[in-house]
Amino acid sequence: MSEQKVSLLINRQVPEFVRDEYPTFIRFLEAYYEFLENKQTGKNNDLNVKSKDLRYLSDVDYSIGQFEDSFFNTFADLLPKDVQVDKAFLIKQLLPFYLSKGNEQSFKLLFRLLFDEEVEIVQPKSNILRASDGKWVVEKAFRITQGVYSSYTANGNTSSSATESGNTIFKMAQIASLSEIDVYVNDVLQTSGYNVRRESKKVVFTTAPSANSEIKILYNDFDYALLENRKLTGTTSGATAIVERVGQKTLSAGSAFELYVNDKTLVGNFDNGENATLNIIGDNDELINIEVEGLSTLAAINVIDGGASYNIGDPVVISGGGATTSAEAIVSDVFSGFINQVNVLAGGAGFKTGSNVNLVGATANASLVLAIDGVDNTGANSSNFFIVDTTRIANYSSLLISAADYGFPNTAISENVNSRIIDALAFSNVTGLGAITNVAVLFANAIFSTVPTLDADSAPFINGASEEQHVLFTKSLGRIIINTAGDSYKIGDELVFTNPGNMNFGFGAAGAVTNVSTTGAIIKVDLQPPRITGTANVFGTTNVTVIGTGTYFLDELRVGDKIMINSESRFVNAISSNTSLNVNVNFTSATTDLPKKIGLHGLLPVGGINYDKTKLPTITVSSVAGANANLSSVCLMGDGENLNASADQNPGAVLSIRIVNPGAGYQSPPTIDLTNKGSGTATANSVIEPSYVSFPGSWKTSDGILSSAERVIQGRDYYIDYAYVLSSKVEFSKFKELFKNLIHPAGFKQYADFRIDEIVAANNISINSYSSNVISGTVNVNSSIYVTGTNTKFLLAQSLGIISVGSSIAVNSEIKFISSIANNTELIVTSAFTNTANLQEMVVLSTALQPFIIFTESVTNLPLTTEVGELITLQ
Repeated sequence: MSEQKVSLLINRQVPEFVRDEYPTFIRFLEAYYEFLENKQTGKNNDLNVKSKDLRYLSDVDYSIGQFEDSFFNTFADLLPKDVQVDKAFLIKQLLPFYLSKGNEQSFKLLFRLLFDEEVEIVQPKSNILRASDGKWVVEKAFRITQGVYSSYTANGNTSSSATESGNTIFKMAQIASLSEIDVYVNDVLQTSGYNVRRESKKVVFTTAPSANSEIKILYNDFDYALLENRKLTGTTSGATAIVERVGQKTLSAGSAFELYVNDKTLVGNFDNGENATLNIIGDNDELINIEVEGLSTLAAINVIDGGASYNIGDPVVISGGGATTSAEAIVSDVFSGFINQVNVLAGGAGFKTGSNVNLVGATANASLVLAIDGVDNTGANSSNFFIVDTTRIANYSSLLISAADYGFPNTAISENVNSRIIDALAFSNVTGLGAITNVAVLFANAIFSTVPTLDADSAPFINGASEEQHVLFTKSLGRIIINTAGDSYKIGDELVFTNPGNMNFGFGAAGAVTNVSTTGAIIKVDLQPPRITGTANVFGTTNVTVIGTGTYFLDELRVGDKIMINSESRFVNAISSNTSLNVNVNFTSATTDLPKKIGLHGLLPVGGINYDKTKLPTITVSSVAGANANLSSVCLMGDGENLNASADQNPGAVLSIRIVNPGAGYQSPPTIDLTNKGSGTATANSVIEPSYVSFPGSWKTSDGILSSAERVIQGRDYYIDYAYVLSSKVEFSKFKELFKNLIHPAGFKQYADFRIDEIVAANNISINSYSSNVISGTVNVNSSIYVTGTNTKFLLAQSLGIISVGSSIAVNSEIKFISSIANNTELIVTSAFTNTANLQEMVVLSTALQPFIIFTESVTNLPLTTEVGELITLQ
C-alpha cells in the first residue's frame, strides 16, 4: 500500500490561486515529498510509509502478521495458536462463532477450525423411552387419475386486440409440445385447427372458438409438483383443502396420483368419484384453472358364501355403483380337497342302510366310496316296508296253459289256469326302509374341485332269477309331506290320489291318516296296501265279522289273504258272501263314521306302480269333518334323495376373487353377482376405495414404543436430557479442556466417542504367507534348543524338501527356525523353547497360506485395548 506516491498528488491538493501565483512553492512541495518517498541510505522514510499504512492497520487481512498475538490475546485467548484454519478468517468469524456458542453448529465449526475434522454430536436423550411421546400421523389424500386438464371458457371476442385475452390464444400450465397435449372443444377431441408455441406455453387457434365454448387441454405428462400448495375444490361437494404434496400410486389398471392434504385445512367432505379444480399461477401472474378427475375404484371383493362347483377364471358380474368405468373381476381361487362328509339335504324314501351311494357320471368309484349309514324307518309319511313279487315268468316259458300245476315257487296251492295270479306268485317283504339320514365316507383318495353329484341305490331285493333288483324299479310312490295339518280329522280318514289331468301316470297308491292331534290336525299319514272294490265296517272287540258295502269278497279275496281296514291288518279266515267275511282276530276299534276302504297286502307294492316322478299325483283327504289339510307326494320309492358331498368347504367353493380392472368413479359399492356360474349360490360384497382416502396411521418416531430396540430407560448420567457425545477421530484429551472452557453449555454432561477408521496403520508392512505340514511321528521339547523325535524321519523329510535349515516349525504353538538337522530323531532350532511339551505333533511351515505380518516401523492407531503379543487381524 505504501507504494502510492504523494508527490504526484501535490499539484491537485493546493488551491488554484496558489498554483497560479506561487509555482515555485508548488515545485518545492513536490520536491520535498519526492525526497521523502525515495530511500535514504537504503531505507524508506519510515514516517512517510507508516503514515500511509495507518488506515490498513484495522484490517486483519493486512495486519495479522504484525498483530497476530495481540488479536489472539484480545479476541481468542482460549484458542490454540496452531489452528488449521486461516487466522485472518478465524478472527473475522469470531463474533458469529461466539453468538452461536453452545449449539451443534458451534461444535462443528470449532472442530473444523482446530483439527480440520468433522464431528458428530449425539444426544442420548433421543434414545430415552418416553410414555405416550411417539409421533402418530394419519395421512389423507385425494386420489386422482393420470389425466390432468387445464380448462378455459372462450369469450367470443374475435377482434385482433382480444386474441390474447382468452379466445384465440390459451395459456398452458406448463411447457409442452404439440405431441404432449390433446385439445378438446366442448369435449370433442381436436385433430387440427390449432398450433402450440412451446416456450411461451400457448395454444393458438387458427379460428377463434365460439363464445362460451369449453376448452380443455389434456397433458400427457403433467408436472404434478405444480399442484403443491394449491387449494383443491370439489366440483360437486364444494369441499376444499390445501395440497401439501403429490405422490404416485401404481394400480393394476395404470397409475394414479394422490394429492396429500392437510386435514386441518379441510372444509366440507369430498364426494366419491367427484372431479376437483385447482388454480395455478402462470408466468404473468394469471390464474390457470386445472381440473382433475377423482379416482374412486373398486378396492376389494369379499366372499360371504363360497357356494360350490365354481372354476378359476369364472367371470364375476359387477353392476351399479355409478361408475364411469366399470370394474372387472374373476374367480381367482376355489376350494379343492378330499371329500370328508356328505350332507343329507333331502332323505327321499325307500332306502336301506348299507346301500351304495354313487358318483353320477363316474365309471368307477375307487377314489370315493360312500354308503348309506342310516335311515328313518319309523314309517312316518313314508312306508318302512315293501312287498314285491319275486316270481319270474320267463323261468316257466315251456309250460302249457292247460297244465294241472305250473310249479310256481308259491307251494301253498297248485297253480293252473283256474288260479288267481296273485295266488300263484311268490312275494318278498323288504323291510327296514326309510329316508336317508346319514351317509358314511368309507374311502376318499381324490381331490375334487367341483361338487360331485351323488345318487343312492334304492333298497335291493332278489328276484326269481337270483338277480338283484331295487324297489325303484316298481316306480311306487314313496313319500308324503304334510304342508298344512288342517283340523277336525280322524284316524282312518282315507287319502285320495289323483293323477294330473286324469292321465294314467301310475295306479294303486293308497293311504290313510294314522295320527292326529287333539284338534284333529294331521300328525302322520301312511302309505298302505292297494284297495279292493267297496268299503267295509268292523265292530271292534265284539266280533271278527267284516260287513262289506259294494264289495266282491268272493271274487277278490281268498282265505288266508292279509287285509287292512281302518289301518289295522288281519288275515281272512272265512268268506261267507261278497259282503261278509271273518278275520282271525278282532279289530281294536269299530268304524263309527264312514265305512272304510279295504286294503289287500301283496296285490300291488305299497305306493302303487308306474308313477312318473315328474307328474306325481295330488292328494286329498276324505273326511266327514276334517278340513284345510294340504298334503303332497314328493318322490318315488328309492328316489327323492338330495345328497351334498363336501370337504371342509364345498368343492369348488369360491375362496377369493381377483379384481382385473378396478374401474373408476364409483359413488357407492357395486353389486356382485355370482349366479351365472357354478352352483349359482355364492355371494359376495364389494368395498370401494373413495376419492378422499384416509390412510392407516403410523408412528413417525419410536419415542413411546416399548418394544423398540433403540429405546432405553432414563438413567442418572448418560441417558438424560442434558448430556451430549462428541464423536470424532480426535482424542478427547486434545479438546476436553478447550471445549469445556470455550463452548460447553453450562449444566450439560460431556462425553466423547473416539472413532477409529483404521485398525492398523504402519509406515512399512511386509506380508508373507505360509502353509503348514504335519511331519510323521511325535516330538518332545523342553527349555532348550533341541527337538527330540519319536518315529520321526527328519533326514528323509530333508531329502524330500519338506524341511531344511532355516525352515520354520511349530511345536505346542511356539514357532522356531531350524539351525541344523542331526539325524532322523533330532534337530536344533535357533532359540530355546519356553515351554515343555511331550508327544506333540510338529508342524512344518512353508510359504503358501498362513499370513505373518512383520512391521518394520512402529504401528499406530491400534485398538485402545491392543497389548504386546496380541494377534492382529487384517481386514
